Amino acid sequence: MPEFKPYVPHDSTEREFTLKAAVAGILMAALFGAANAYLGMKAGQTVAATIPAAVIAIALFRLPFFRGGVLEQNLTRTAASVGEALVAGAIFTIPAFMMVNVRGQRLWVDLASHYWAGTLILLAGGLLGIFFIIVLRRPLCVESTDLPFPESTASAEVVKAGQAGSTDAPKYVFGALGLGAVLQFLKDPKGFQLFQEEVVLPFLRFPKSIISYTSDNKQIGTVAYGGGIAYTTPAASPALIGIGYIIGPRLAAINFSGGVIAWLLLIPLVLFVDPDLPQRLGLTPDGASGSLPWDVLSNTVWYNVVRPIAVGAMLVGTVCTLYSMRESILRSIRGAFEASAKGAVHAVQTRLDIDIPIKWTLIATVVLVVPITVIYHHFAGTWHAAIIAAVVMTVTGFFLAAVGGYLVGLVGSAHQPVS
Repeated sequence: MPEFKPYVPHDSTEREFTLKAAVAGILMAALFGAANAYLGMKAGQTVAATIPAAVIAIALFRLPFFRGGVLEQNLTRTAASVGEALVAGAIFTIPAFMMVNVRGQRLWVDLASHYWAGTLILLAGGLLGIFFIIVLRRPLCVESTDLPFPESTASAEVVKAGQAGSTDAPKYVFGALGLGAVLQFLKDPKGFQLFQEEVVLPFLRFPKSIISYTSDNKQIGTVAYGGGIAYTTPAASPALIGIGYIIGPRLAAINFSGGVIAWLLLIPLVLFVDPDLPQRLGLTPDGASGSLPWDVLSNTVWYNVVRPIAVGAMLVGTVCTLYSMRESILRSIRGAFEASAKGAVHAVQTRLDIDIPIKWTLIATVVLVVPITVIYHHFAGTWHAAIIAAVVMTVTGFFLAAVGGYLVGLVGSAHQPVS
């Protein structure tokens, strides 16, 4: 395995943690966070801001009055992307308190009167996840050679292109950004629409088939099965095209095959095995045709049956991968303890190896469990249940942090379904 050579040498004295970089990162985090909060609550899915933040950082730090190095750009981009990720965690959890009924009463009537409770929940959980990732950084980022980290790789290339000076790399970066914006404007109904993103053709129904079921050579019944094919063109989405380019043909093919298995195999198989499922789900036939709309039926089966199967497959696959990485994780934790025992002066040789000492990470984890336990007691009303819940969710949180970190390295944060 070739030795890793960082773009910025380990002994570089270039400035990194500066006031302008931190302020720019905070402002961009607020901007992308607000956009993602609206998108997540409207569509149920967020978009990672890592690459857009990297592009904006290039433009920002090329201004004459705001010039900065690649490390400052990286700090700004990271702050912006982490900020919008924490916002995603908020919009997927906090609104649930508004929807829950406890014995006929709303748990939270409004968000304003529970502002500090929500802030404490997000602060404790967010910080706990950060300390978990510190422990997992080395096995996931340093010692794992098979994770492409597509979004991080793309961001790194974007930042390096911005430092190229006399080359044409920045021109291509901003040219592609402008082209994507023009295409989005021309296909969006709220813009100046000249073409549609995709065209859905009429559903082609197959003739019904009568299948007889027998037991011990005796016919026990017959079932009429229908079916058909839905035709649609590929989506002309600049965002999806860019994501496919970033993750590469192998991972794009895996994502595509997952869609084929879900929609062309599992959904028809579920409806074939259980033809009465639509009626038990409360779906009523269309009055004109006397049959269920195919899009409603397939989406209902996907949401209630196929999606949980996909989540289970994701978790099983990730558990197997983490099990194969168990020696690396244990070696990382053991090495952190040994480095802490020897002292930071002897253990840390370059700035690339600097981590918060493992003992402080463990102390911070224990300290954060305390407010988490208090939060559970606030809702449960008993310390026994609060302590059990805090311990269980802390262990579960570490597992999900490992799962999330691995999937970010595999397909990027925009497409990993940990939420």
